[in-house]
Amino acid sequence: MLPLYVDITAKKIVVFGAGDVAERKIRQILDTCSAEGKADIEVYSHDFTPRIEELRAKKELTCFRCDLWSTDLSEMLKDAFLVLICTTDEALNTRILNEAAKFDALVNYKHEGDVFMASVINKGGFLVSISTGGKGPAMAKYMRETLSQQFIGDKEEKMLLIQAKLRGDLKEMVKEEKRRHEILNLVLRDPECWAALDAPVEIAEKHIVRIIGNRYE
Repeated sequence: MLPLYVDITAKKIVVFGAGDVAERKIRQILDTCSAEGKADIEVYSHDFTPRIEELRAKKELTCFRCDLWSTDLSEMLKDAFLVLICTTDEALNTRILNEAAKFDALVNYKHEGDVFMASVINKGGFLVSISTGGKGPAMAKYMRETLSQQFIGDKEEKMLLIQAKLRGDLKEMVKEEKRRHEILNLVLRDPECWAALDAPVEIAEKHIVRIIGNRYE
C-alpha cells in the first residue's frame, strides 16, 4: 500500500449506511478536512444515528433516506471521488461494491476496496496516520493513542509553529536553499533550542533566532 494525503475539499464522498461504522468514518473525514473547506458528503440509508442527524442539522453533510435495494445506485455514484460502503447487509454491500466498480471512484470496503481509512493522530498541527492494512484495527487505535501521548506534546507543537515561521524568515536572510534546510535541521538537533521551548512560544522564537544568528548563519 502507498500512504497518501489527499485534499478532499469540495470532493464528493458517498456513504452507504449510517450506523456506528459510517459515523466513525464520517467523523474522521470531517476532523481531518482542511479548515478552509469541507468535503461534499452524501449519506444514503434507511436510518441515521443521532450524531449523523446532528451533522446533517449543522449542514456538514446531506442525508438521503431511501431503500438502497430499490434505488438506482448509479445516480448516487455519479461524480463520486470516494465511496464508503458501511451497511450491515452483506448482500447489499456486495451489490454496491459491484456497481461502484463501474465508476472512477475510490472505494472503502473491508479488504475488497481500493483504500483503507487509517487510524489518525490530528494534534498540534501534525497529521499522522497509522494502518495495519486491515489486519488489526484495535492495534492501530492502540498505537495512535500511545504515539499521541508520548511523542506530540507542548514542545513539539511550539517547535512546529517556530519552524514554519523560520522557513519564511530564512528565505529573506539566506540565499542558498541547501543552507536554509541545514539551519532548520540544526535547530531541531540543538538541545538549547528545545530547552527554549519551556518559555511561551513568542519568547522561545526570539531565543532560537538568537541562537541561529550566533551559531549557524
